[in-house]
Amino acid sequence: MKLANAGEIARRYFVMNAFDGALTVLGIILGAYIGGVRNVNVILSAVLGASLAMGLSGLWGAYMAEKAERTRKLKELEAALFTDLKQTRIYRASLATMVWLAVVDGISPVVVALASVSPFLFTRAGLCPFISAVYISIAITITVLFTLGIFLGKISRENMVLNGLRMVSAGIIIAAILLLAEAIL
Repeated sequence: MKLANAGEIARRYFVMNAFDGALTVLGIILGAYIGGVRNVNVILSAVLGASLAMGLSGLWGAYMAEKAERTRKLKELEAALFTDLKQTRIYRASLATMVWLAVVDGISPVVVALASVSPFLFTRAGLCPFISAVYISIAITITVLFTLGIFLGKISRENMVLNGLRMVSAGIIIAAILLLAEAIL
């Protein structure tokens, strides 16, 4: 993995797709609530469907993109070296990297989405009122966004809190747009 520079790319994939998962769930929950949906099964089904679609899209898309890039690089290296690299460590590293990055890309939005919607499982079990699940879910999602921002701040050696707030601002923008749409409609 080190040979193929997988760590840096995996971090980017994780953050981008976790961010997508968080904003998607936030959009579903706020949109459903604003639209008058109070059926837990509808919200859970919508989030499950969206998160599985994001996960498969990430997995498939990342694998295909990484495969194309890494296959091109391997072919260029083979041409330069006048040899077949299929039985080498370089080839195995490239293959392992493709799979690893695809898994990271696919799993990150699903994990974040399911974590964000988890309070609705307690509502479904009769342990948490619906409105509490909405607020807790929003709080989890905002916490995830803030944490992703802190992580990026740490990587970039910039102000972690400011980066956290920048990520949270995307959630605020989604909420504002949905509230504005509700007022217009």
